[in-house]
Amino acid sequence: MTTTYEAPRPGTTPAGAGRPTLEEPRVVGHVRAPGAGRRPGRPTVRYRRMPGLDGLRALAVVVVVAFHLAPATFPGGYVGVDVFFVLSGFLITTLLVREHRDRHHVGLRSFWARRARRLLPALGLVVAVCTAAAAVVGGDVLVGIGPQLLGAATFTSNWVDVASGATYSGALLPHLFGNLWSLAVEEQFYLLWPLVVVLLCVVRPLRRRAPWIVAGLGLASAALMALLYTPGTDPTRVYVGTDTHLFALMAGAALALWHVRPAQRTDGDARAGADAHALLPGGPRVRTARGRLAVLVAGAVGAVVLGAAVATMRWDGALAYRGGLLVCAVAATAVLNAVVCLPGIGTQLDRGPLGWVGRRSYGLYLWHWPVLVLAAAALGTVVGPVTPGTVHPLVVVVTLAVTAVAAALSFRYVERPVLRRGLRGAARDLARRLQPTPGEAGPRVLTRRGWALASSCALVVGLSAAGVVNAPTTTSVEQQIAAGEQVARATQAAPEAAAPADGAEQDPVVPPAPSPEAAPDEEAAPVAPPTGDQVTVVGDSVTLASAPALAAALPGAYVDGAVSRQVKDGPAALAAARDAGALRPYVVVSLGTNSTASAAAMDELLAAVGPGHRVVLVTGYADRPWVPGTNAEIVAAASRHPGVVVADWSAAVAADPSVLGPDGVHPTAAGATTYTTVVVDGLVRAAALGSATS
Repeated sequence: MTTTYEAPRPGTTPAGAGRPTLEEPRVVGHVRAPGAGRRPGRPTVRYRRMPGLDGLRALAVVVVVAFHLAPATFPGGYVGVDVFFVLSGFLITTLLVREHRDRHHVGLRSFWARRARRLLPALGLVVAVCTAAAAVVGGDVLVGIGPQLLGAATFTSNWVDVASGATYSGALLPHLFGNLWSLAVEEQFYLLWPLVVVLLCVVRPLRRRAPWIVAGLGLASAALMALLYTPGTDPTRVYVGTDTHLFALMAGAALALWHVRPAQRTDGDARAGADAHALLPGGPRVRTARGRLAVLVAGAVGAVVLGAAVATMRWDGALAYRGGLLVCAVAATAVLNAVVCLPGIGTQLDRGPLGWVGRRSYGLYLWHWPVLVLAAAALGTVVGPVTPGTVHPLVVVVTLAVTAVAAALSFRYVERPVLRRGLRGAARDLARRLQPTPGEAGPRVLTRRGWALASSCALVVGLSAAGVVNAPTTTSVEQQIAAGEQVARATQAAPEAAAPADGAEQDPVVPPAPSPEAAPDEEAAPVAPPTGDQVTVVGDSVTLASAPALAAALPGAYVDGAVSRQVKDGPAALAAARDAGALRPYVVVSLGTNSTASAAAMDELLAAVGPGHRVVLVTGYADRPWVPGTNAEIVAAASRHPGVVVADWSAAVAADPSVLGPDGVHPTAAGATTYTTVVVDGLVRAAALGSATS
C-alpha cells in the first residue's frame, strides 16, 4: 500500500483546497489508482485535514503574540511555542510511521522536499522583506543581521543566538529575527527525526516499546534543561537549545506512536491495514464511553494547566526550567489527544476566526516579531517613552495590522500556490500570469503588473544587500557602554595624588554633629557631597553606561564597572581596588541588576569593604524576576549595617521610564545624569551619617 498526497486536478476545487494538507494527516480510506506512473491496483491512502488542529494552532500563535505585545499581562504566553512543538512532533511522526508501515520504507528525499515547500517560501519572503525594511529604518535593528541571516539560511538560528550571546528576552536590543530559534529547532528535528523513526520501525525489539523510548528521550531532555539551568542567570541557552527543549516534540511523537504503532512485518499487510485506522476519532483505543470521558477530562485538565501557565509562569523564572515547561508539554499532549479522539471538539475549534488564524498561523508567527521590532524602532521617537517591559499601544496596533495583512498575502500568493503546485509549478504559473497575452500591442516582455513585481523584488534585494553591508557592529547601548569603559579606565589610571600616596586608607571626613544646645528652630547646615578623590564606585554595565556622567560630577573618582557583574563578584572587585590602593573612604556598590542576592551574600560584600568606610548601595532595575528580591536584600543590608545608605535607582526609573534606553535596562545619556544624581544623593546622606561601618 502506497501513501501519497494527490494534488487537485486542474479545474477542480476540492474541499480544503490550498490548505497545508501534508501537515494534517488523517486516513479516510483506500482507493484504486490506475493512473499513469502508478502500479495498477496498488492502493493509495488519501489524507484530509484532521479537525481541531487549526484551532490549536490559532490559540498557540495568539498567546505567543500576546506574550510579545503584552508581557506583563501574559507572562507565560511563550508556552504557545511548546504547543506548536507538540503538534509538529505528533504530525511528523504520524506521517513517517504510516509511510514506513504502508510502503516498508520512508522516502527521505520526498519528506524533506515537502518540508522545504512548506517552510522555506514564506521564510524567505519574511527574511528578505524585513531585512530591506530594517535597512530603511537603520540603526540598532541591523546589528548582527549577518549572523542572523546565516542562521536562517542554515536552520541554526538558535545556536547562532547562543554563540553570539543573544538573549530571548531582549538583551541590549531584540534581534530582528529572534523568533526563528523555534523554527530552527523544528528544522533540525525534521532533518534527524526520520532516521530515528526508521530505526524504531526496523529494529524488532524497539517496535513495541517505541512510545516509551520516545517518552524517555523527552524526559532526558527535560532533565538536561533542569540540570543546565542556573537560577538568577539568563536562561536563553537552556530555552533555545535543541537538546534541552526537545521534550515537547518528543511528547507529540510519543502520542503519535501510541496511536499509530509501527507494523509488525510478520503480521502481513492485513494487520497493517487494520492499524491504519487507529488514529481515526473513536478508533479502537477510545471505543468505550468511559475511555472517551477519560480523554475529555484529561484534555480539560491540560487546558486549565496551559491557561494557568500563560497567566503566571514567567519565562525567566526557575519554575519554567525545573519542570514547568515539561508539564506544559504534557498538558498540550492531553489537549491534542482529546482533539484527536473526540472529533466534535476539533470541529468546533476550527470554526470562525480560529480556523482562519490557524491556517495562517505559520505566517503570523514569522511576521509578528520582526514587524514588532521594526515598528518599535521606527516609532520610538514618535510615541515617546513607556513603562519598561511594556509596548506602546500605537506600536501594538501597527504590529497587529501589518502582521495580519502580511500573513494573509503570504498565505494566498506564496504558501498556498507552492503547496498546491510545488515550487517550480508555482513559478511557472506566476510567469504565465505576468506575460502579456498573444497579440497584445507592443513588444512587451512583462505586463505592468509583472514589471511592478520585478521592480519590487529588485528593490527588496538591493535594500537587503545594503542593510547587510552597512550594518553597524554594535548597538547604541553597546557603544555607550564601550565609551563608559574608556572613561572608567581613565579614572583608574589617574595620577596617584587622587589616592592615598602610601596605599593607606583615608579616614572619612565626619561632619560635626549638631550641638545639643542649638536652638530648636536653628536649621543644620547642608552637607556637601564628598569630593571625587574620596569616592570609589564598583558596579556593572549600568555603571559603565553612566561612567562619563559620574566622572563629570565626581572628578577624580575611581570607577570600576564590568558587564554582567553580579553581587557574588563584588568582593573580588573590592579586593582588587584595595590592592590598587583605590578603596577610598566612600564606596558606591551598584550590583543589583544581574543576579539574586542573599543576606549572606550582602554581608560578605560589606565585609569585603572593611571598616572605616561609608557605603552607598545602589538598587537595580531590570524586568527580571530576581531584581525585586535583590533590592529587598540591599535595603535589609543597609538597615543591619551602620554607615550604609541606599541610593534608589529603581525608584528613579519607576518615576521616569524615559531614563532607560531601548533595552529597558541601561540608561540613556540623559538617564546617566539621573543615575549620577541618585548616586550623589546617596553620597550626601552617607556623609551626613554619624559613624562608619563596623
